[in-house]
Amino acid sequence: MIVLDTNIISELTHANLHRSVARWYGANLHSDIYLCDIVVMEQAYGAERFLRRTGSSRHETKLSETLKRFGGKILPLTHESAILAGQLRARRENIGRPLGVQDAMIAATCLSHGATLATRNRKDLEGLDLLLVNPFEDH
Repeated sequence: MIVLDTNIISELTHANLHRSVARWYGANLHSDIYLCDIVVMEQAYGAERFLRRTGSSRHETKLSETLKRFGGKILPLTHESAILAGQLRARRENIGRPLGVQDAMIAATCLSHGATLATRNRKDLEGLDLLLVNPFEDH
């Protein structure tokens, strides 16, 4: 199972899709590719900010299309994952490497499901015993 981070699902909606991401996605299209609730929230936040700034609902339309494409394949943040996210944040804070709330929730959701996280943001997520893949670089 692979969960797409916000930066990857955003890239997949661009008209000029990065070649490496297109190749990676094409090669993994038949894998179990999922989103999680936190990524949906981040996409909704971005769409709303764009609408308020520009008056354009373009990103809301893209979000709606994404939700249709991943219908039934969006992992929830369970209370077990929420507890794990809090633990991950505290551990990272304790070693001087703070972890953002959303990143902790996404990581915990992946860990709870034994999923790999596809992200461009490996640096912030290293050391969490989380399987990571960067579609911009990995093939």
